[in-house]
Amino acid sequence: MAVIVDVYQDKRKTGNNLWYGRAWHPSILDTRALAKRIEQNVSVKESDVYAVLIELAEVMSYELQNSNKIHLDRFGYFGVSLRSSGALTQKDWNIQEHIKNAKCIFTPEYTRTKNQVTGKSQLASRALGDRGSFQYVIKNPVEATQP
Repeated sequence: MAVIVDVYQDKRKTGNNLWYGRAWHPSILDTRALAKRIEQNVSVKESDVYAVLIELAEVMSYELQNSNKIHLDRFGYFGVSLRSSGALTQKDWNIQEHIKNAKCIFTPEYTRTKNQVTGKSQLASRALGDRGSFQYVIKNPVEATQP
């Protein structure tokens, strides 16, 4: 298993023509597919897992809309993030005019470890790194040309 990296060139008019990498997703797993995968690992029927996942989505949506943050153990945190424009004074700022959009932000659960070389504290993603570090593979590798 590896994260597939799509290498692309920034060709926008305001771009710099440099090459960047972005995650490429070959498929989207819906709730039913997740329920089927979970059923293979537990002693609960797919229909029961599916019902729980549907309710999880409902409850998470409700709680996020009520400004709560959600922590799923061994996975991470979900919360709402807002993008807004500024006003000259607090009195001039209002929701309808200045909030541009809202989105759900996911932050992987992490652990704080000590670097053995430097002795400094560093963060390590626990939820996404439990099975080892991510491995990466380029989607359409290009052969390097020899001079």
